[in-house]
Amino acid sequence: MTDKRIELRSEKVRRIVGTIPPSLVRWNITVLIVILSVLIAVVCCIPYPYGEGESILQHILGCL
Repeated sequence: MTDKRIELRSEKVRRIVGTIPPSLVRWNITVLIVILSVLIAVVCCIPYPYGEGESILQHILGCL
């Protein structure tokens, strides 16, 4: 047996596989911001079921 290691991928392939495309990172951040914005908008608009007609956000801020 030899102790020689066989290299399965070339340097170019390792460089391409090892990097995350910047556009993918931008789209992921954009999608997360949109989802959070929609959730915040929903929390601001839906009335709190056990309150006096206040929204969920107003109820949470009123408790503080």
